[in-house]
Parts: sequence; C-alpha cells; structure tokens
Amino acid sequence: MDKVTGFEVPAGNMKKARKFFKNAFGWKSEEWGGDYSHLMTVKMDKNWVPKEKGAINGGMFKRKSKNEKPLLIITVDSIIKSLEKVKKAGGKIVTNKTQAGEWGWWAEIKDTEENIFELWEDKQ
Repeated sequence: MDKVTGFEVPAGNMKKARKFFKNAFGWKSEEWGGDYSHLMTVKMDKNWVPKEKGAINGGMFKRKSKNEKPLLIITVDSIIKSLEKVKKAGGKIVTNKTQAGEWGWWAEIKDTEENIFELWEDKQ
C-alpha cells in the first residue's frame, strides 16, 4: 500500500506563513531559497526521515496563482506503474515523471474529483 509521506503548502507571503506555522503548531522551517521552505513537524534522522513512526514533514512554496492548493505527496515504488494504475482508475496525469535532482522523481496526478496529488519515487 502506498503511503502519504509529505505535503506542500502554497503561500503568498512566505515569511508570514512560516511564522504562522511556528506559532500555531510549533513547526520549524528552513528556507531553501526565496521560493521554497522545508516545514518540519517532527525531528528527522540524517537521511531526512521523520524519527516518529507515521509522522510526515513537508514544504511550502511561493504561490504563483490563486488556483494552487495544498498538495499531498504519495511515495510509490514506481511512478510509471502508478501512472498506469491512476489512468485505469479514472484519474489523469497532470505532470509526467520528472527528475528531482539526485533524490528521485515526481509526477502529478488528478483524481476523479479533480484533486491533484504528487507521486514520489526515491532514487535507489
């Protein structure tokens, strides 16, 4: 079974949003350039894996349009195989498999209710 392993939140004002998540939930943030921040809901090990079982961390990106919504990230063994399953289940591919630096690959899909999710495949 594939699991939700992260999230991403759009923000118009990154500084204000980082302050909100810190004050409201105690989350720590680390700015990764002006357009992206890592949001930490729990401590991580040296491989960036949450130390608490079942917990996830996420990120915040600079909002480019009002249509952008929070995004759940689902880790899969194979994006290619998962995209085929999504199509057979009635979903659509929004963004095909795309390299994410040295870490792995991602793709975006749309479910039957027009919600967008990100698929993630770790580089082996």
